[in-house]
Amino acid sequence: MSRVESHGPDPRFAVRVEGRQQDSRVVRLDMSQAELLSAVVSRALQNEPHFKYLMPNEQARRAVLPWFFRSVAIPACQLFGEIYTTDTIEGGALWTSPGHTLSFEQMVRTEILTMPFKLGGTSFRCCINLGTHVEAIRKRLAGGPHWYLVAHAMEPSEEEGALTP
Repeated sequence: MSRVESHGPDPRFAVRVEGRQQDSRVVRLDMSQAELLSAVVSRALQNEPHFKYLMPNEQARRAVLPWFFRSVAIPACQLFGEIYTTDTIEGGALWTSPGHTLSFEQMVRTEILTMPFKLGGTSFRCCINLGTHVEAIRKRLAGGPHWYLVAHAMEPSEEEGALTP
């Protein structure tokens, strides 16, 4: 199993936000902040095209996404990969490590069965079909063990285009 060694935040990393330099260091997620990260990622990905395809109803996405990231994606990535965020949890990246994709998929399938609400049949079928197709393409293109980026998101800005590299 390959593992990335963490040596603490990189002091050279900073993000320019709305024309000013903001000191945002990349760190491993402290699991006590998982709830906050799930809220940030959910808001950031609320209108992401594949989530809109899976759940066209905006209210359903607002209910399902926080639960999915809090109960499924973040715990799975913590167990089978790594999670990086900024010091102030304004964004994050959820990864699974090489060789753990199947474990992640099994965890997702198990947790979906224990959802505290019902996902409509159409949404559930779309989710399964999309997941199956994406997984087949990933396996074909990746060709071997690799890190997999499950989600990458930043807190949505109130001003469109306020975040710049």
